[in-house]
Amino acid sequence: MKLRSKSYLFIGSATFVLVVVSMLASLYAFRIYSLESVREQGQMAAKLVLNTLTQEMLSGDIGRHEELLSGLRKTPGLKDVEVIPSDVLIKQYGSHPGDMHVSKPYQKQAMETGRNVEELIETNELAIYNVAIPYIASSGGDVNCMKCHDVVEGAVLGAVSLSIDMTEQRAGGMAAIALMGGLILLFGGFIAFIPRWLLRPVIETTAQLKQVVEEAGNGDFSGRLVRQTNDEVGEIAVHANYLMTTLEEHVGRIFRQVETLVGHENDKGKGNLLKRTASMVTNMVEASHFKHAIENDRDLDEVYARLQRTLKNHFGLSRFSMYEVNNSKNRLRLIFAEGLPQECSLWCKPEILVQSEACRCARTALPVSSANEPEICPYFAGVQCQEGAHLLHICLPLMLGNSVGGVLQIVFIPRETDKVQDICGAIRTYLNEAAPVVEAKRLMLSLRESAMRDAMTGLYNRRFLEEYLETLTADVARRKVSVGILMCDVDFFKKVNDTLGHEMGDSILKGVADILKQAVRASDFVIRYGGEEFLAVLIDSDENKTLEVAERIRSSMEGNAFQTTSGPLSKTLSVGVSMYPSDTDGFWGAVKFADVALYKAKESGRNKVLRFTKDMWEDEGEY
Repeated sequence: MKLRSKSYLFIGSATFVLVVVSMLASLYAFRIYSLESVREQGQMAAKLVLNTLTQEMLSGDIGRHEELLSGLRKTPGLKDVEVIPSDVLIKQYGSHPGDMHVSKPYQKQAMETGRNVEELIETNELAIYNVAIPYIASSGGDVNCMKCHDVVEGAVLGAVSLSIDMTEQRAGGMAAIALMGGLILLFGGFIAFIPRWLLRPVIETTAQLKQVVEEAGNGDFSGRLVRQTNDEVGEIAVHANYLMTTLEEHVGRIFRQVETLVGHENDKGKGNLLKRTASMVTNMVEASHFKHAIENDRDLDEVYARLQRTLKNHFGLSRFSMYEVNNSKNRLRLIFAEGLPQECSLWCKPEILVQSEACRCARTALPVSSANEPEICPYFAGVQCQEGAHLLHICLPLMLGNSVGGVLQIVFIPRETDKVQDICGAIRTYLNEAAPVVEAKRLMLSLRESAMRDAMTGLYNRRFLEEYLETLTADVARRKVSVGILMCDVDFFKKVNDTLGHEMGDSILKGVADILKQAVRASDFVIRYGGEEFLAVLIDSDENKTLEVAERIRSSMEGNAFQTTSGPLSKTLSVGVSMYPSDTDGFWGAVKFADVALYKAKESGRNKVLRFTKDMWEDEGEY
C-alpha cells in the first residue's frame, strides 16, 4: 500500500474511531447518569414514604400515607408507588384495606433479601425503571422499631415499590447525544483535514522521491522533485535534486570517459547507466590484470594461448578463431581455432590465408558482423563447416599501431546474438589491452629473427644455428633420425668482387641463397655460414637423399646465368657432404667434416659434390 493510501486510511480510521468512541462514551455516561438520577429519586421517594409511615405508627393514625402515595403518583415520570407490608407485619397488625401484596419478582427478591432490587425494562417505545426498597427493623437510630413491632433485629417490615418512566428522559438524552455526535463528527472531519493538509507535501514529495530513485536505480538521473514547502520537506526536495544533478553530470561523464578510455562506444547505448559503467570498469580491471599476465608470458605463443583460454573460460565462447596478419607478405596465419568440426580447419575459406585482403576485417580495420548484414563477407564458411546449422560471425581487428595485426573471429548461432553482441565491447577491451603487448613481443621476435638472419640474403646466420642446436640434437636423439649437412662454397668468388665489384658479388650471393632455398624443404635450414660459404641442414634425411639434394643444388647453380653489365655470367659451386650422427657424435664435428669434404672438392677441380670419408681427415683429434 502506498504512503498516500496509508495516510488517508489512518486519518479516516482515526476519525471514525474518535467519533465512535465519543458516541459510546456519551451513551455510557448518559445511561450511568440517568440511572443514578432515577435511583436518587427513588431513594428520596422511598425515604419520604418511610418517614410518613413511621409518623403514622407513632401517632397511631394508620392510613394517612395513602394521601402521600396519591400525591406522589401525580409526580411527572413516576408511574406507580406501592407500599407492601411483610407477612410479619400483617400477622401483628392484620391486613388493612388497600394494602399491596408482592406481585412482581423484583419486589419478592427485595422482601426476601432485605436489599434494594432494581430493574430497567426497555423497549423501542418505553423505558421503565422499577425499584423495590425494603424497610428493615432496627432498634438503633432515631426510632426504635422494636417498641411497636414484635420482630427480631433486621427483619423486613415491608417495602416501597416505585416505577419511574424514563422514556422522555431517554429521548432527550438520545437527542443530546445525536447533537453531540454531529458536533464530534464535524470536529473529526476538521481534525482529519488538518493532518491531510499537513501531510500532503510529505506524501507528494515521497511519491516523487520514490519515482526519481526508481529511475536513478535504472540509470536515469534526469528526474527532479517539485519543492512543495519551505520547511524540512522542501529541503529534502532541494537536496535530492542536487544529488540527481550531481549524479547525472558525474556518472555520465565517468561513463563517457570510460568509453573513451577503452577505445569504443557502448554497443547498444541503452540500459542501466550505473550498471553499464560498473560493468565497463570491472571489465577494464580484469583486462588490466589480463595485460599484466601476458606481459610476463615468455613469448607470443603463451600470449595467444592465454587469450584462447580467456575467450573460452571467461567469456564462455565455444566457436572462435584467431589470425595473425602479415601485412608485408599479404598473408594470414591461423593461430588457434575452437569448435571446428573434424573435417574443417578454418571457419573461413582458405583463400584468406594467402591473400589477407580477402579478409574484410583485415582490409578495412573495422568490425565485421553478419548478425546485422548476413552476406557481408563472402569468405565466411561457417555454413559449409557445420552443415544444417545457421551460423553467424563477428570479426574484431587487433590493431597494432596504425595497421591490423590480427583478427579475432567469433562464430555463433542466432539465439546467441544478444549475448555475443553484449560481450563484444568487453572483448575489444581485452584486445586493446593485449595489442601493445603483442606488438612488443612481435617486435622482439622480429629483432631476434633479424639478429639470427643475414641482412643481405635473408638466410639464417651462425647465431641461429648456435641457439637452435640444442633443440635440433635433442630431437634427432629422440626420434633416432639422420641429418644431412651440406657445406657449399661459390667457386672463384673473389674474382667476381675483384673484376665486377662487390655490388655484383652481393647480387650473386643473393642468387645462390635463392637456389639453396628452392632446393631444400620447408623443414630444412639454409644458413649463410660466412662470406661465400653456405650451410644446408637437412632434417630427417638419409645419405642418398642428402647427396641428391647436393647434386640438385650444384646443377642448378651451374645452369643459372647471372646478369651483369658485361653480359650473362655463369658460376659454379662445390659441395661437401657429411651425415650426423653416423659420421660423428658431435654436430660441430659433422660440420667440420662437411667443410673438409668441400675443401677436397675444390682441390680436385671444383664444381662437384664430395661425400666425406674418414681418409679425408688427417688431424689426429676427434670430433
